[in-house]
Amino acid sequence: MPRILPTSKTDYSLEIRFKDSQGKWSPWINKGKGLFQNIEIVQLQIRMISAPYKGNEIEVRFEWNGWLCDYSGQPTGEVIKLK
Repeated sequence: MPRILPTSKTDYSLEIRFKDSQGKWSPWINKGKGLFQNIEIVQLQIRMISAPYKGNEIEVRFEWNGWLCDYSGQPTGEVIKLK
């Protein structure tokens, strides 16, 4: 059963890294922190920060309430993998 997202406002952060042309991962790049308002805003931010890296393998760290979360905001303990 899926977990219900908390409705209280909490802090979150986004970081991104990508594989370069030699297949090596870049260091994590901090893309900001914010006060959580709703998951749609975070999803839009993830799409915006990953857009310049299209064509590369990308990982996004979405940390919310001290947990690594997936694209829908569910705590998974793993980074979001995009291609």
